[in-house]
Amino acid sequence: MPNRCRSLLLLACLLLAACVTPLQRDLDTTLNPPEIAGIRWGLLVTDGQGREIAAINPDQRFLPASNTKLFTTAAAFRWQDDLAAMLPRLATFVALEDVGETGAPTLVLHGRGDPHLTDTPDCEVRCLATLADAVSAIGLTEITHVVGDDTWFPDERWGPGWSWDDLQTSYGTATSALTVNDNAATLIVAPASEGAPANVTWALGDAAYTIVNDTVTAEWPGQGDEAPEDDLIVSHLPGTAIVHVAGHVPPGSAPRSFALGLDDPALSAATRLTALLQARGITVEGPPMARHRPPGTPPEAAFTGLDDGDPPLAALAPPAFPEALTDISKDSQNLYAELMLRHLGHIDEDGAAEAGLARVDTLLEEAGAAPNGHDLFDGSGMSVYNRVSPRTIVTLLTYAAAQDWGRAWKDTFPIGGVDGSLERRFRGTILEGRIFAKTGTLKGTNALSGYLTAASGQTLTFAIIANERPLAVSSATPMMDAALVRIAERN
Repeated sequence: MPNRCRSLLLLACLLLAACVTPLQRDLDTTLNPPEIAGIRWGLLVTDGQGREIAAINPDQRFLPASNTKLFTTAAAFRWQDDLAAMLPRLATFVALEDVGETGAPTLVLHGRGDPHLTDTPDCEVRCLATLADAVSAIGLTEITHVVGDDTWFPDERWGPGWSWDDLQTSYGTATSALTVNDNAATLIVAPASEGAPANVTWALGDAAYTIVNDTVTAEWPGQGDEAPEDDLIVSHLPGTAIVHVAGHVPPGSAPRSFALGLDDPALSAATRLTALLQARGITVEGPPMARHRPPGTPPEAAFTGLDDGDPPLAALAPPAFPEALTDISKDSQNLYAELMLRHLGHIDEDGAAEAGLARVDTLLEEAGAAPNGHDLFDGSGMSVYNRVSPRTIVTLLTYAAAQDWGRAWKDTFPIGGVDGSLERRFRGTILEGRIFAKTGTLKGTNALSGYLTAASGQTLTFAIIANERPLAVSSATPMMDAALVRIAERN
């Protein structure tokens, strides 16, 4: 190699080494210990003037998991006035329809996307029992059916790219404009006498599927000196009418609860209201039914009751969007995020998820995000199709901080070491009570994005995502949190 070329190569190497700051080297060590080789990291941290403090693959696209909720909730704050204007039309209500051959009418329970409707004994607001009491109070003694009507939104129960095995869980439950008890049912598994099948029952009022019980009350299996293995499996194949329970339940062990997602929340709501009416002495001739609106169907045909000018038989208070937005961020509530996305889609359109995502696209365009920095397919982050760059997230966070709704949006975020999904993280570090961020977790993915207060007192905006995490590594959050602590300490 000629001396001139060798000198130029040496100069290039020296310049490259000079660009790698001590913080960057520290982050490389912290985020890439040998035992977790294979993780792909994305990181961007900026200061109040927009200067980059640290960056790793900031423009590459990553699976964001529940960091997706940042886009949904930010759009809800951006269009909060439009959402508030819709509230008078969003109350859950009951109305009477066709009179059957016996002269008894059909009772229709209309859902309008309220996430907080319940039938639990401790319910105080937005209770199905309130509607049942109102029906009983008018002296109605007989009806043909209870119909659960969720036609306010198109029938899009699960998002594109949702994993089928997640659909049976409470965090992958079906989305419906008629949501009761978070669209989940609780199964309880308790030991019986030794050698007998375990007691497998539904919580009161939660009987959603037929139980197939292949359990045995016996110690968990173990080989030699190996620790016993918990082999209890609860599974519901979406679209089927059974839940299968198999495995060992140790004698004397405490009952265990499993929250399962519902395939048809509107039918479940009608079933629950039927039981409440019967408990009040009202005869219900036929089984509960559900009414859905296929995607692409014009919504006008579904707008009955509150939209006709005739008062409903009974109605509840409209949804509490501020509470729902806090639940979405603090507790990473997937169902509420999907409902909020559809409410955004109802401002000018038919309530489809696609219309809500169009609002998100508009928001990111306003924020100045790069056009190819994101592709979103749902509002919660359950879709494995979602892709977002760390720069896109930081761009949104920076833009929001300058808006009149930015502080209220930030106030919904979990706080490190204090509450929500960050309650147990960052305790005893410089970031306890000083980091406000949305978490994200899917198989092979961890994410955290938001704002932190550094040692100097300045606010830093950040997004950090770990993709391709080997399944042998249970979580990338310890390395992620350590990196953010080092960033805070050095700034």
